Amino acid sequence: MDQRSDNALSGRTRRAASRDESSQVHLALDLLEYLGGTGVPSSLKDVAAEVDGPKATIHRLLATLRSRGYVRQEQQSLSYSLGIRCYELGNQWVHALNRRDAARPHLDRLNEVTGETVHLGVYDQGDVVYIEKLESTFDVVPKSYVGRRCPAANVATGRVLLAYQPADEIRAQLRQSLAQHTPDSVNDPEELELLLEMVRRDGYALNHGSYRPGVGGIAAPIRDHTGAVIAAVGLCLPEQRFGRDRFESLRAETVAAASAVSSELGSALPARTA
Repeated sequence: MDQRSDNALSGRTRRAASRDESSQVHLALDLLEYLGGTGVPSSLKDVAAEVDGPKATIHRLLATLRSRGYVRQEQQSLSYSLGIRCYELGNQWVHALNRRDAARPHLDRLNEVTGETVHLGVYDQGDVVYIEKLESTFDVVPKSYVGRRCPAANVATGRVLLAYQPADEIRAQLRQSLAQHTPDSVNDPEELELLLEMVRRDGYALNHGSYRPGVGGIAAPIRDHTGAVIAAVGLCLPEQRFGRDRFESLRAETVAAASAVSSELGSALPARTA
């Protein structure tokens, strides 16, 4: 067999493998949708009868989904139902949707009053992730986008979120190697710990060029109905527009916006106003 034949067979093999992997993904999703739709635990026999696929493959996929927490198997009957991870993922989506819906009118107002870029951020493994952004009305604006990740230690929204993480998570982040993004970056764990204490004391966080030279920010926490900090609202702006003449008004408007969103989400905790 010549090289071209070998290459053709190899290509067909890869395409067949790709189709097989894709079909198994579809089958796994079919299994989850079936279990979610029945409302009661189902035996392997029942699942195989209702879901189109080889019984052995269905059994293997159920075992994999069970190991990841997406499927639960009863100890006595060995029947299957949706696992806690499905609930957690769905709950995360609902919470994200609720955060954005509740926040948007207040983000709009903050953007209109200040003219600066407004971010809505959430915490994820040492980073802040922007889930909403409103563009500045000024000509000179910092670059950012929805979905962007920034190190929590060196941006205002991230510091707010990190300050209210569980103690174990804060300790874990303090043990991490903190990157030196700019000459003003915080890369000393003791300094970061002090900054986080100030956030908890004052109810807001500041950033003066810690992540990008010449770019600053101010942020405040958003709380849900339990009082837990679930997001942060922040302004991102060039340092030349973040002087003492504007600081107090920017701080007050940011804290007020975060407090308004928190109230929408059922939080009864008052915002710090000074």
